Amino acid sequence: MLKNYIKIALRSLAKNKAYSIINIVGLCVGLVSCILILLYVQNELSYDRFYENQENIYRVGLERVYPDHTSYYAIIPGGFSEVFAEEIPEVNKSTRLIGFPNFANIVEYENKLFEENYVFFADSTFFEIMDFEILQGDPSQALTNPGNIILTESTAEKYFGNENPIGKTLQINNNDVLVSAVMQDVPENSHIKFDFLQSSSNLGFLQNPNYTSFSSYTYLELVDGADPSEIEAKIAPLVTKYASGQIERNLGVSYQNYLAAGNGYNYFLQNISDVYLHSNMESEIKPVGSITYVYILSVIAGFILLIACINFINLATARSGERAREVGVRKVMGSERSQLIRQFLTESVLVSFTSMLFAILVIQAVLPFFNNLADKNLSLDLFSNISIVLVLIGFTVVVGVLAGLYPALYISSLKAVEVMKGKFQSNAKGKWLRNGLVVLQFSISIILISGTLVVNDQMDFIQNKRLGFDKENVMVIENLFNIEQSEAFKQSLENMSEVKSVGASSDMPGGYFFGVQLQQSGDPDLYTQKGLSIDDNYIETMNINLLSGRSFSEDFSDSLNLILNEAAVESMGLENPIGARVTSSNTVNNEQVTSVFTIIGVVENFNFESLRTGITPLVLFSTESAIGFEGVAAVRLATNNFNATISDIEQSWKNFNPDQPFSYTFLDNDLAQLYEAEQTSGKIFGVFAIIAILIACVGLFGLAAYIAFQRTKEIGVRKVLGASISNVVLLLSKDFAKLVGISFLIATPVSWFLMKGWLSNFAFRTELSVFTFLIAGLLAFSVAIFTISYQAISAAVIDPVKSLKSE
Repeated sequence: MLKNYIKIALRSLAKNKAYSIINIVGLCVGLVSCILILLYVQNELSYDRFYENQENIYRVGLERVYPDHTSYYAIIPGGFSEVFAEEIPEVNKSTRLIGFPNFANIVEYENKLFEENYVFFADSTFFEIMDFEILQGDPSQALTNPGNIILTESTAEKYFGNENPIGKTLQINNNDVLVSAVMQDVPENSHIKFDFLQSSSNLGFLQNPNYTSFSSYTYLELVDGADPSEIEAKIAPLVTKYASGQIERNLGVSYQNYLAAGNGYNYFLQNISDVYLHSNMESEIKPVGSITYVYILSVIAGFILLIACINFINLATARSGERAREVGVRKVMGSERSQLIRQFLTESVLVSFTSMLFAILVIQAVLPFFNNLADKNLSLDLFSNISIVLVLIGFTVVVGVLAGLYPALYISSLKAVEVMKGKFQSNAKGKWLRNGLVVLQFSISIILISGTLVVNDQMDFIQNKRLGFDKENVMVIENLFNIEQSEAFKQSLENMSEVKSVGASSDMPGGYFFGVQLQQSGDPDLYTQKGLSIDDNYIETMNINLLSGRSFSEDFSDSLNLILNEAAVESMGLENPIGARVTSSNTVNNEQVTSVFTIIGVVENFNFESLRTGITPLVLFSTESAIGFEGVAAVRLATNNFNATISDIEQSWKNFNPDQPFSYTFLDNDLAQLYEAEQTSGKIFGVFAIIAILIACVGLFGLAAYIAFQRTKEIGVRKVLGASISNVVLLLSKDFAKLVGISFLIATPVSWFLMKGWLSNFAFRTELSVFTFLIAGLLAFSVAIFTISYQAISAAVIDPVKSLKSE
């Protein structure tokens, strides 16, 4: 019986080639889009799920409550790792991972210098929790010796080629280390990334446990069945027990007053598989994803496939009049309704399978481009994984059934007697269904288009917003601390004709800002701010607006002077900040130093962090101060001839520091990377929004062609009676234009609501404009009218004699 169904289905599809091609193309594009998105989503959901004991591994995060804001950190004080393991029975093991991905380490081997960012330190228990495979060496001993280092497989190959690296020596930041083991590369689908792993016993500051300064990524392995919420509750009293004494000694205030001032430490646990998609905290090892975008893309995949299925349903119901006589004859010959349903479902599943075969071929061709767009390394390998083949087969059958079920039920329900008497009319119920489905298609398309436009508007807003400093033409030279004669180096750059000015700081906007506490004389309250150390020329180089007072200057000794931003002045309630004195306690060379600083200036608020967050209080220290240091140099260039200028700057670097590699970036590019996830998502949304409307138009093209065919005689009569081509085009187009208009009215409020919610993730955001949604509607309307007009004009130019000759 199935063989007979397939034969009849093939015969029917071959007889109606145009109808078949439209359905296959529509479903093929829909399946390609859907599968690509699902591959992306599957990759996002796979992060950190490869650990054998994944359900019991948790990272400790911190909600740091400040008097005027709250921040979330992926790193916590290093001393708590051992405390949690010793004092919480449900914690089986703990380990720390310590490192700064933005810090450039200088690695030397055989007189060759390399710059490496992912040099980390770990406790000896690291591999007891994180079950990465050790390929060479003893995992139990690899991190016990302070002079040992573990290389990832690709790093070992980079430095040693095919040689055995075990026992060989590298020099990292002028310290000799011995290669003790080689491990597998950290998988791409992990929130962790490192190339070198040293023993944490190398780090002297860990010998004196600290419970207030954030330094380590801390991971816990819980016992089976442990409740994370109960462990979080047990952490709170441990913070009081261990951190309160340090806070009182360091800041000179009681812990109760410290809390009363609005400070707080709320530690929480994240299952390791949740970190990538459910965590967007400060100091992440590498950029994380967002579960929101996973949900959005999943919905888009469903929408696109739905649009493709709607095409099938629309064309099938439109052709119900043609199939009516076939159904009538079959019923008269004894066919049961169930047999007819199976016949029509066989046709739709056959179309689905044909579409899937073409879709697989298209995916293999476009996957490299999609990987480049999404910054992924996705693949669809059908030969190595039979489960993928089974999933695709099941998916194809489901799509075929979903697309063909309603037409099968509808057409098979036709009454044989009425059909054979010619009383069948297909325009009432079927017309309402087709119109409703067209409205749904274009509503989805308009939502996707308007969403893409809003994302692009927000990215343009971010790129063009006045940040409080000038980010253009600023070259950032990294590792300035590697130059002993940094002042002479900076002066050599300023002497270049194409360099406007040079300033140095501990980091640049978008980078790392250390925490400081300030206290006014006679005021019991502590004010926790973020800190940045800058030299005398930094404010001028960055074009930061000085509102009052003065900047740091070589004419003064500024080691005990401060500059505040407006937010810091407001948070401390300073009416006359210039000349005010504040006290700050900071750790210098593992010793607590309390200093009295004088406020000498106030700068305009500038966005030193991502635009997702508001501007928080910032304190600018001089690089002359005890905690000040120069990490990077900001070089403002005066030319567009960057290549020659960069070459001159690099030569100057080599003159002062011939043994260290020269590394630089441009500030505008660095800031753009803060929004890489949004930019990538915006591109993906845009591509699939275009695909969605094209699929909708493929169906509309077929539907318009069929309706034009049905009204051929009517068009002929109208032309004989004097109707012009424009009259005929208007006749065939106006009904579809109304449907697109209804789609716009439905889609606009839905899209407005959704994009308003998305924009709420940014403290600084563009305003939703009605013109954005009008553009989306006009774009959809224009494409639809163009699609319809082609068929309408084709029908209108037919000679009416040919249209009416059969009458």
